Amino acid sequence: MLKKQFIDLKSKNISYEQNNQTIKLLSFKKSNMSLEVSIFENGEYIKNSTIVFAHLPKSIKARIKPL
Repeated sequence: MLKKQFIDLKSKNISYEQNNQTIKLLSFKKSNMSLEVSIFENGEYIKNSTIVFAHLPKSIKARIKPL
């Protein structure tokens, strides 16, 4: 049986601060090690974006890696 290639992270409420923005993780795609994120500035939604797993802070990687 195949392992899940897509992990929904919305319910986990994982976010971090970077460059005066709050980055909230939405989903993780294992096939290309990328994450769908929402970006907020001063509490306001800015945009959805895709980032690579390698760009995450170590503390956030540790929370996702076991999944």
